[in-house]
Amino acid sequence: MPKEKNFHIRKFSPTRRILADYNDVAASLNRVYGLIEIDVTEALEKIEEIERIDNYKVSFTGWVTKCVSQVVSEDKRLNSFRRGGRKIVVFDDVDISIIVELTSKAGKKVPYNYVIREAETKSVKTITDEIRAAQSKKIDGKDQLTRDTSTYRSFYSILPRFFRRFVIRILISNPFYLKKLIGTVGITSLGMFIKGQGGWAVPFPDKTLNIALGGIKDGVVVRNGKIEERKLLCTTVLMNHDIIDGAPAARFISRLTELMRETAYLDDLEKI
Repeated sequence: MPKEKNFHIRKFSPTRRILADYNDVAASLNRVYGLIEIDVTEALEKIEEIERIDNYKVSFTGWVTKCVSQVVSEDKRLNSFRRGGRKIVVFDDVDISIIVELTSKAGKKVPYNYVIREAETKSVKTITDEIRAAQSKKIDGKDQLTRDTSTYRSFYSILPRFFRRFVIRILISNPFYLKKLIGTVGITSLGMFIKGQGGWAVPFPDKTLNIALGGIKDGVVVRNGKIEERKLLCTTVLMNHDIIDGAPAARFISRLTELMRETAYLDDLEKI
């Protein structure tokens, strides 16, 4: 042990060990990335208008979740998982996981994977209210990842590293377990933490479709022959190339960009 006194030692908790093992396994899967900029100028203006007139704050992540769920419902290949080497399980319900920041009972801010079930059947308002309700909850730190499996958490943490990752690989290859735990599509939003500047984030590839919403930057585009300043959302799209080819991936990006650029679902927050 060093003689210096200007440091301290903290425990690497069982919860963090589970997360580290999961990330290592997920990072080994075959994925392709796309970095795009989506014009959200009108959408931001509408969200501000709704808050000003109706005193209701629409969740930006909730709105994107609705748009994504619609596009995924149009091509269910994006809502699937491989099962073994010969089968693909395609789910009907679009269960979208998002990361919300909760406060633990100890007063610490912790990220929490929350799944919006059957997002394609819900309106922007319903999704927003669901997210707000989730954000108001307080949890025990041990429940950050393990939910109701805390009985096995301590046992898992004492297993050898190679065996822990073997267990993770077994679990991550079970589509039905994955759907129950983390949904079928993932959205990570970092824009709230990097306001006023652009920047991309790269999510972990644990699903066939993962999306990371980065910062919103000021950009210059040509519209109708005129140069205009616009708000551009830095968006990363990550797909399982074993299931989704380039053309369907491009169509997904094009359709999602269209919905978001045209402020879909913001004129009527109750629309499904």
